[in-house]
Amino acid sequence: MNRERSAVSRRDFLKQGAAVGLGMLTGGGLARSAWAASKDRLTILSSSVTDTLNPYNHSGSLIYGMWQHLFEPLVEVAYGPVRYVGVLAESWEFQGKKWVFHLRKGIRFHDGAPFTSKDVVFSINRMKTDKNSLQGENFKDVVEMQPVDDHTLVFVLKQPNAVFLDRAQNRFILSKAAADKYGDEMDQHAIGTGAYKFVSFQRGGNFVMTRNDDYWGAKAEIKEVIFKKVTEEAARVAGLEAGQADVINNVPVHDVPRVERNPRTRVEKVEGLRMFFLALNPAFKPFDNKLVRQAANYSVDAPAIVKNIFEGGGFVLNGPLGPNVIGYDPSHKRYPYDPKKSRDLLAKAGYPGGVAVKLYLSSGRFAQDREVCQVVAAQMEKGGFKVELVSQEWATFWGPSGVNGGKLPFFYIGRGSPVYADNLYQK
Repeated sequence: MNRERSAVSRRDFLKQGAAVGLGMLTGGGLARSAWAASKDRLTILSSSVTDTLNPYNHSGSLIYGMWQHLFEPLVEVAYGPVRYVGVLAESWEFQGKKWVFHLRKGIRFHDGAPFTSKDVVFSINRMKTDKNSLQGENFKDVVEMQPVDDHTLVFVLKQPNAVFLDRAQNRFILSKAAADKYGDEMDQHAIGTGAYKFVSFQRGGNFVMTRNDDYWGAKAEIKEVIFKKVTEEAARVAGLEAGQADVINNVPVHDVPRVERNPRTRVEKVEGLRMFFLALNPAFKPFDNKLVRQAANYSVDAPAIVKNIFEGGGFVLNGPLGPNVIGYDPSHKRYPYDPKKSRDLLAKAGYPGGVAVKLYLSSGRFAQDREVCQVVAAQMEKGGFKVELVSQEWATFWGPSGVNGGKLPFFYIGRGSPVYADNLYQK
């Protein structure tokens, strides 16, 4: 099955003057040479920049948006319409328990080593075995990888899996030759096949990449890209207006009119797939009680949050899936806001005087996240909950001692770009 490269590939965002991330973005007038941006350098202020050079030690969509310019996957998602297109894979076939990938020829890594099926095998095995990897689950059903030749690879699965492409997208392929040469230090060199090469990285600071002039695909127009981590929304906006940045993400909704009025900046609005939600972990009290979980749903007024905090810049989900995700059920209806019903359910659950809970978040990670959680806490108080907000650094919040370790009973989180319901529910 041949797939064409998408004309709106996320990889093209730098070439087209867009930005990293999903949702609302702003950029300086890239065509105006008097402003900060030029074809020589692009500076991006982002709410999140990678904290590690291990490309498998994360599962955040903003971080994927950085790595995808250095490393590339077998396939990626294109939009309009939603479909999978080949990147390092030229075509593929679904054969029951087997998926056969035909890889592109003539591709080389940044150090000149040729790309072959051995690199794919090495990368998938590392995702599965690296103790710091957060991506191994995607290939838990793979029982064998058979490199037929340098450009043909067969994945053998435990059982037929029609959505295996969803597991493969965003899973970046590393160089086996680099691993053989550098061993445990290979990540310090970050050698991929992408349109950009790694230059430097400072933990909590800058991430710098430069154009790969030998790239196998269309050559990027911008020579150097600098990602800077700025968690404070106001600081990102100020940096854009002062000419210290060319692009920022997660623009506060109340600042959009101001940025739009500035003749040197513009706002790009796109309808994204990212969703934000409150997660209840039934492994912890009081959420092990179904009535308490139902009460929590009745106690949150989501339409009011979208209207008043995001000023209508979004829509309310009726369940765990958005309407543009395969598997969405339009007949499903969300819980209505009913604080009295919430208090009644808590009383039936054995909490007639209400119940105290902690709501965890990583402030500054998502747009208006602290404001959302403050409003949620106030709404839930009317429904009989006493909510204490606990903000943590992202590495702690998302790591093995937090969300990915199943250690948080109640938290606010975003989910980036789900395409199939199967992928969302299994994770």
